[in-house]
Amino acid sequence: MHGELPRIPCVGIVGTRHPTEDAAVYARHLSGALAAAGVAIVSGGAAGVDTAAHLGALDVGGVGVVVAPCGFERPFPACNADLFRRVVEGGGAYVSLVAPGVAATRGAFFPRNAVLVALCHALILVEAPVRSGARNAACVARKIGRPVFVVPGVPWNPAARGSNADLGLGARLLDGPRTVLRWLASQLLHPLPLEAGGPPAPPPGPPPLASPPGPRAARGPGKPRQVPDGRPFGRSAGAAQSGPDSGKQPGLFAGSSSDPDVLCLLEAVRSGAANADAVCQKTGLGAARVQHLLLTLELEGVLVADSEGRLKLISH
Repeated sequence: MHGELPRIPCVGIVGTRHPTEDAAVYARHLSGALAAAGVAIVSGGAAGVDTAAHLGALDVGGVGVVVAPCGFERPFPACNADLFRRVVEGGGAYVSLVAPGVAATRGAFFPRNAVLVALCHALILVEAPVRSGARNAACVARKIGRPVFVVPGVPWNPAARGSNADLGLGARLLDGPRTVLRWLASQLLHPLPLEAGGPPAPPPGPPPLASPPGPRAARGPGKPRQVPDGRPFGRSAGAAQSGPDSGKQPGLFAGSSSDPDVLCLLEAVRSGAANADAVCQKTGLGAARVQHLLLTLELEGVLVADSEGRLKLISH
């Protein structure tokens, strides 16, 4: 593996290697909207819909994961080598079951699909023919209990007949990013306050697939990875806040003692912030981030809301 797997909700976007222009543009737009809302985009790195999905996440500075049937040194397709590099440099990961330097083989694609689905909380199909790798991924998702969402296609489009057929097998109709974000929120996987305006809109009119944006500058050594809203993310973020007292906060849940946002939130509660709005004002953190941290800390027994909704620290 190259890079680091994200610690945020993950959604897979897959489909045909030969999408219609509308489907390719929509896949990129959909991916950008989800990535802008703090969702990691997982796809297989193939031509067509997969490429559009990865580009959509990169458009908004989001996090992505390429699950490939080949080693990083033997990219498939070869023309996506730069795309894969940009995904890793952007804070995402390149995952493969095969050894470094091994080229893609016919038998590697179905196992790749199984890994891709296992890494996701949900899977989206955008134009999948009846016989396709994307439908194989949907089959794996049904077997392991991952929800499948389908972007509906017109019935006379052969590239969409397979994905449309999955609607009859229990897949859910997708009419936009809000559908997926609402499901993630219902599973306590995403804290986005949908009633307060819904997901951030991606940049209008994504550019054609043939004109991807230029590569972003590589991070310098020691610079934390970034999630879409610019906060430090991953192990390097914790390292940035390490110090003699960084791991001594009482009651912190496992793995969070070095998260600067957690430390900032707890200090705000200690200093009198009694609700999420007050925490936002004192810390400068976004509402979605605060809601996510509050929920996690309550589940871990660090915080509690009393009968009037006031936040209190639980002493251990």
